Amino acid sequence: MRVLLTGGTGFIGSHVAVELLRHGHRVTILARNRNKVRALLALERLEIVEGDLGDLPLLERLVIGQDACIHVALKYSEKAGHEVLLDDTLPTVFLAGAAAKAGVASFLYTSSTSANDSLYMGGQDPWEEPTRAVTVRTKPHPATFYGATKAASESFLTAQSHLSPMRVNIIRPGYTFGNPVVEGGSIESDGRFRDIVRNAVAARPIDVIKNDGTQFIWAGDLARLYVAVLESSLTRRTYFGLSRRLVSWHAIALEAVKRCGSASAVRVEDKGWSDEGTTWDVSDMQRDFGLEFDPWEKIQEHLDYLVALERG
Repeated sequence: MRVLLTGGTGFIGSHVAVELLRHGHRVTILARNRNKVRALLALERLEIVEGDLGDLPLLERLVIGQDACIHVALKYSEKAGHEVLLDDTLPTVFLAGAAAKAGVASFLYTSSTSANDSLYMGGQDPWEEPTRAVTVRTKPHPATFYGATKAASESFLTAQSHLSPMRVNIIRPGYTFGNPVVEGGSIESDGRFRDIVRNAVAARPIDVIKNDGTQFIWAGDLARLYVAVLESSLTRRTYFGLSRRLVSWHAIALEAVKRCGSASAVRVEDKGWSDEGTTWDVSDMQRDFGLEFDPWEKIQEHLDYLVALERG
């Protein structure tokens, strides 16, 4: 397939790009800086076009001749709601409409578990029953503009799928981690892994919160889900891009201390967070594609990578 991939020089996008190439697809990446990851430029069957999501005429041109579009890029900052709507939701909706008009057969959108971020940010409405197990059928309930732009885009894309033959599917990643997929590539933007390792290497105390954790997913596993959805004939499906196993930051901190032979103390603050917590149902991914991921081995590899970086 010929695939237009937005955000392909970023962390998740670069893993998706490499996985697409492994499966024999041709990839055109839209990126703000085509030289950001020079190693990608050397890969066969991959082209990088420099441009911005806000350049709507460029988006309209890029979808012509493509078989599929995978939208990973996020154009977001901490702005007012109407600015986020114009910066991120509008380009997403425009891109999908342009793709449908150009005859693109499949559109895959990168949403986020943040479409339901009220469930883990204490913003759930008081009249609602506490949600312990989130499924793809749980109604979106954002508590941030980031979550709102993802939930809004999902709704527009679902409508687009009813108004054209284009297949539309949605992936909601959670905490995605991993080493660079190519030399010079990105790792996760969240700094908690690096902070833990930095403190462990320096033998400083590491502070974590009791029962704080999530269903981490390695970026390479997430990329496998993207390609599986792309190569299917399914439409109007949503999948959580998560592993099945919940891992705590406490366990990660202890493993970091162990792997670098540190004398760091791991200090656990009890804020009264429930032992049960919120879990995300990934059974749809297993049912449709036979995919089920456990992040622990890749977490260990990632810690080793970060320890080596920290020690120079």
